Amino acid sequence: MTNFFQKITQFYEDRIHPETFAIRKFVEFGSRQAKPYDVILDAGAGKQQYRQFFSHAKYEATDIEQLPNCEHDFICSLDNIPKPDNTYDVILCTQVLEHVEFPQKVVDEFYRILKPGGMLFLSAPQGARVHSEPYHFFNFTNYGLASLFKQSRFDIIFIKPNGGFFWGLGKMSRTLPRYISKQYKDPEIAANIPIYNRLCWMMMAPLFFLLKPLYKHALPFLCFYLDSLDKKKHFTLGYTCYCIKPNSSAAGE
Repeated sequence: MTNFFQKITQFYEDRIHPETFAIRKFVEFGSRQAKPYDVILDAGAGKQQYRQFFSHAKYEATDIEQLPNCEHDFICSLDNIPKPDNTYDVILCTQVLEHVEFPQKVVDEFYRILKPGGMLFLSAPQGARVHSEPYHFFNFTNYGLASLFKQSRFDIIFIKPNGGFFWGLGKMSRTLPRYISKQYKDPEIAANIPIYNRLCWMMMAPLFFLLKPLYKHALPFLCFYLDSLDKKKHFTLGYTCYCIKPNSSAAGE
């Protein structure tokens, strides 16, 4: 019974957090491509939430700093990774590229440390709000990502959107009230908010509270399924990318 409720809860959470769902499915796909005993680098690993998917391989993690109760194998900036050429079979990099100031240098480093035939699994946002300030430098289109990979000489297998307009609408629906209320609680911002804005928010806040089941749950859940109506996906939340470093002969090295 406990397992049943866990599955139902996970099913529901996946639909109100579709971006997280899409990236996890992408990582699961990447883990199936990795062979036993492959050496994996989780670049910008954070809390290493994807370590479990690579239990069949040799998993290493790096980030810009150590986190409590989550020790990385080494610390570095991703534009200067202290590893020899051709070290890794697989590189995983999820939702990190927007936080590096020189993304081409980072993709070049990934190419350098991958073995010929090595695989890069990377996700990056297009529709993300500014976060982790001031270390959010870019959001990416599929064309921008393709340019980065081509400049580094990767073979692009695919660049896929993480949903379209409705997934984005669902995410904004869940985010909106908290996003606004935090501004009114920020002393630096609140000091300069005109009185009519304050009154407007005071009147709207109870409405947001009453409608919370709608904008936090019902609308995002519905948007998960409505997203199939959007065929272009120009308003996507981001992209998942699968690239391969060519063998030496194919790369002309």
